Amino acid sequence: MKYQKSFTFTLLSIAIAITVGCTAQAETSVTSSMAKPAQIAFIKNCKVIQQRAMTTEEFAAYQRLEAVEQQMEELHLPLKAFEAEMEQHSDRMAELSDLVHQEDEHSIRIDKVKMAEQHKLAEEIHEITERHRPHFAALEQKGDEISDIADDFTDLLEKSAPAGGFDHIQVISDSGKTTECYDGGIKLISRN
Repeated sequence: MKYQKSFTFTLLSIAIAITVGCTAQAETSVTSSMAKPAQIAFIKNCKVIQQRAMTTEEFAAYQRLEAVEQQMEELHLPLKAFEAEMEQHSDRMAELSDLVHQEDEHSIRIDKVKMAEQHKLAEEIHEITERHRPHFAALEQKGDEISDIADDFTDLLEKSAPAGGFDHIQVISDSGKTTECYDGGIKLISRN
C-alpha cells in the first residue's frame, strides 16, 4: 500500500516538476523581433556600468537565440492541456490519499474502494504522462539548444565586458527602456 502511494506521488511529482520547469523556460523567451542591433547594458550593483550597441556578430547570435526561444514557446503550447489535466488529477489524488487510510487512536481503516480509485487514477496519470512524453523530450532538446546558443552569446559579450566585472547583462532594444536587476530577490529598476 505504501508502494502504491509512493509510486503515485513520485509520478505526480515528476510530472509537476517537468511542467514547472517547462513553464519557466518558456516564460523566459523573447517574442519580439528586432530589425536593428540592440544595446547591451553591463550591470553591476544595479547600475549600468557600460552600455553599447551590439556588434554584427553579437546581434546575429542574439537573433539565433530569439528564434530558438520562439520555437521553445511554440513547443510549450500543447503542454497547457497537460498542466490542466495534471492539476485536476493531483487535486483528486490528494483527496483520495486522505480517504484511503483513516486512523484514530485505536485502529487504522483502509478503504479498498478508495484505494482502487487511487490506483485507477495513478494509471490515468501515467497514461497522461506517457501521452505527453514526446513533448517533454522535444522541450528538453530545445532547452539544451537554447542553453548552448545562450552560452555562445554570453561568451561573445564577455569578450568586451568592462574590466571591473559585472553582475549581469541586459539587452535593451528601446533606448528609453529601464534596466532591471535583482538584489536579494527584490526587483530594482533604474532608468537608462
